[in-house]
Amino acid sequence: MGELLDNVNSPADLKSLSVQQLGTLADEIRQLILDSVSKTGGHLASNLGIVELTLALHYVFDFTKDKLLWDVGHQCYPHKIVTGRKAEFAHLRRAGGISGFPNPTESEYDQFIVGHAGTSVATAIGMALGEELTRQKTEHRTRATSDERRATNKIVAVVGDASIVNGVSFEALNNLGLVKRQLLIVLNDNSMAIDPTVGAMAKYFSRVRLSQTYEDLRDTTRKILEHLPGIGRSVEEALERIKKSIRMVLPASQMFESLNIPYFGPVDGHDIGSLIQLFGALSQLKRPAILHAYTKKGRGFKPAGFEPSKFHSTGPFKMNGDEAEPTVATSKRTFTTVFGKRLAELAEKDKRIVAITSAMCDGTGLLEFRKRFSDRFYDVGIAESAAVDIAAGLAKAGARPIVCIYSTFLQRSFDQVFQEVALQNLPVVFCVDRAGLVGSDGPTHHGLMDIGFLRMLPNMVLTAPANDTEVRLALEFALAQDRPVVVRYPKDLVPSREFVRAACSKPFRLGKSVVVKKAKGSAIAIVSYGSVLAEALKAANSLAKQGIPADVINARFAAPIDEQIIALWGEGKSIITVEDHNLACGFGSAVLELMTTKAAHGRKRNALRVLGAPRELIGHNSRSSQLMEAGINADEIVRTAKEMLAGQRPVRSKPRGRRPVRGRQGR
Repeated sequence: MGELLDNVNSPADLKSLSVQQLGTLADEIRQLILDSVSKTGGHLASNLGIVELTLALHYVFDFTKDKLLWDVGHQCYPHKIVTGRKAEFAHLRRAGGISGFPNPTESEYDQFIVGHAGTSVATAIGMALGEELTRQKTEHRTRATSDERRATNKIVAVVGDASIVNGVSFEALNNLGLVKRQLLIVLNDNSMAIDPTVGAMAKYFSRVRLSQTYEDLRDTTRKILEHLPGIGRSVEEALERIKKSIRMVLPASQMFESLNIPYFGPVDGHDIGSLIQLFGALSQLKRPAILHAYTKKGRGFKPAGFEPSKFHSTGPFKMNGDEAEPTVATSKRTFTTVFGKRLAELAEKDKRIVAITSAMCDGTGLLEFRKRFSDRFYDVGIAESAAVDIAAGLAKAGARPIVCIYSTFLQRSFDQVFQEVALQNLPVVFCVDRAGLVGSDGPTHHGLMDIGFLRMLPNMVLTAPANDTEVRLALEFALAQDRPVVVRYPKDLVPSREFVRAACSKPFRLGKSVVVKKAKGSAIAIVSYGSVLAEALKAANSLAKQGIPADVINARFAAPIDEQIIALWGEGKSIITVEDHNLACGFGSAVLELMTTKAAHGRKRNALRVLGAPRELIGHNSRSSQLMEAGINADEIVRTAKEMLAGQRPVRSKPRGRRPVRGRQGR
């Protein structure tokens, strides 16, 4: 660490530093972030850009009593470093280490676990209103004076990485008038989300940004400070003076003024001295306000500044001057890259195919599609609900839209998936990336609920490919349907060739599974859904070596379920279902539901087991470790099979790691 950073163990330690020392501290914090993320991986570019702004906030406010709320929480690393967690950055996003997102269980300085965008302004409004209600009750009991009735704590919401364009942010701004006390919104404008920000609002802010020189920013800061409330000057008078003095160079203010929200800026988000003065002055306002600050994503590290999308969320890398090279050799054959390549091939033949994403072109494998078919590619920004409705409109007009969104973010558009797609029975294909356990991003980003909330919808077909061959086949199947189809796959490498069976090369047929391994004399069938087929095959091979023959079925579909799976049960075979999803409402639950509709009297109790993730939060770790922790692996399948064949009751084994590992459901 650096000399100054060594002595910063809490925000209180910042108060004794000069502005010049704070600038030096900012450099030391950037170096710590670089050193840590290069070893552990993590969100790099956004955190390098918000260091000065974070230091100024903690210098002015006391967030042991004041409240700091983060939007898109991946920009919280500098905040964590100065709030007593710097020593834990060696284990950032690793098992037993700190999360890459705000987490109240780690520190009193964190208010919410934050992993999605657009939430901070609305939750800040709620906290402001809630504290006012509590204060009114106290005042009524104590008959407080007018001075005592004023809010003593401050609330700050930091909105960054383009989350201001999110619909929830606009809904919150529309309701900001509910708050009659101080509430500061800091708009951290770095022109970027995961990918470069898109849309009319982004272009609007971009025009403002390009029109501002460094001297303009300094002049704006000076005028704001000159006209803020002082002795004998009311808040309203000060606001009017500011509007008149800098309106000509602030077209961005017009939008917020139309919502009756005082707007200040734009200012330099890396000028710590000016930020401290601005935060100090704005903290005295008795009404909500917005401070617009420009920052540079990736500041201080040339590769991240030059390619911020590449370094938005990165794996471990080696720094070599102005170069950064991955330290872990990775195959490019991921489920995502296989999907992206095949989609581009199909789009070459079918002009109806269009692709839609929500600020995650690179992450969903659409770079090639965007390059080759820019007129059929739509990035709507952080607006998943709009993405789904746009897709519905495209499908209604005869196109074949492919909606590519991470599982965790698709949750934000559930109503639109139901109302505008499933209810209308429109041929929209949902390519759900990052399904299942996602590794180091942890519980805010796991995709463990998509089967549950999607398979309940009428007309919806749910499928999950097990390997690269099936990714291509599933996509071809989905595009041939005249109804909505979900194709679900993880953030992972495709299985090695040894697990590619001839059965997986058969074309997808609606609601039909395929037998991947048929064992003579088998009394048990392992039914796998999606990418965990590799674990099912490992388990079957292990059982075979122990003299226990087992069939392996690749279910392919969670809606509709293949009734042949239930037929196996009716023939006397025991069944184990395996999936990378929560036990509740998943594939195994769908099999159980179908089973209850079939007459099967006299069957033994141990006839079926469901393996999946438990109904609890699974912390950040490697994906392979998370699968083991949840009991979604070959060893657990083997243990369960042997237990069932022995006719034993389920026995809960001791927890592996930090939490109980069993994710099992029996009949």
